[in-house]
Amino acid sequence: MGTRSSSSTSASRAPGEPENRSAARVLDVLDFFLGGGSGHTLTGVSEHLGIPKSTAHGILHAMRRRAYLTWDPSSKTYAISLQLVGRTTAAPVMELVRLRAHRHLEQLASTLGETAKLVGYEGAHSVAIDFVEGSRPLKYAVTLGQRWPLHATGGGKLYLARYSDDEVREMLSDLDLERVTAKTIIDVEALLAELAEVRRVGWARQREEIVDDISGFAAPVIGSDGRLLAALVVTGPTSRVDEQHPRIVTELVRQARALSEDIGAIDPLTPRAAATLG
Repeated sequence: MGTRSSSSTSASRAPGEPENRSAARVLDVLDFFLGGGSGHTLTGVSEHLGIPKSTAHGILHAMRRRAYLTWDPSSKTYAISLQLVGRTTAAPVMELVRLRAHRHLEQLASTLGETAKLVGYEGAHSVAIDFVEGSRPLKYAVTLGQRWPLHATGGGKLYLARYSDDEVREMLSDLDLERVTAKTIIDVEALLAELAEVRRVGWARQREEIVDDISGFAAPVIGSDGRLLAALVVTGPTSRVDEQHPRIVTELVRQARALSEDIGAIDPLTPRAAATLG
């Protein structure tokens, strides 16, 4: 039987202060899962922490009911849920992404001459976290915290493309797809067709759907859970964006992958980071 790990609270507990045994065991289980590994069995948790299987089962069952853990019946393993990942790491990870992303934004803006931005997600919107303006005239203006509806932007389409068609239909059933410009896609089936293309190629585009005469492309930044965390976006006047379409996509995907590597979310040897969108 394994040696029981120390609780995450034990280091900060004052000497002589009594510890609630049940709470400590829950924290030990949480520490064990946060420590890594793709999944753990009931037996593995019991042996690693030195607690009875019945106790471990009760804790795991409660954590699963609260959506902190997921259960894979084929391998009989429990794993950290995306909900828990989001609750525990969203703020520090996004701050890390913002800090690491700026040099990639500078590189994009310098190389392409167009505005480059980093967007995250909040509710039904993508949000500008950081940006670097392009050097060419008639640049696309961005403000920090600016929000855009998901269906009208490249970054938003990357987000929606993570879900199945049925899930997207359900998500959009409660939303009024705003027609921001004459070219905004407000037909759900037409949007689903575009999302299928996003999944196929691994990047997304918007063509004058959020601002007249402004188009752009978006590439995914992959989080530590292997899924979309943020997006790098390049936008500019449609004529210029069309002119250097292949160059923009190539450089954008390259910088988004490099940023994902910088934050330790993907292995540099992984063939294609965008594969997680499918």
